[in-house]
Amino acid sequence: MTARDREEVLRNPPPGSACAAARDFGIDLTLIIEQLRLTPEERIRKLDDLRDAVSEMLASARLA
Repeated sequence: MTARDREEVLRNPPPGSACAAARDFGIDLTLIIEQLRLTPEERIRKLDDLRDAVSEMLASARLA
């Protein structure tokens, strides 16, 4: 199965599949697709950036 095939399964999950159940539960499968398109290094970089932003917000809140 190619990456394109896996994306298609997430975009249009077969009825009764775990992906369909996740979608029906309210999970945004497009976010999963977006993350899977990234390399592991890119995912780590995004996580580090988010961590830094949260740290800055917490520091700002403490000063306020």
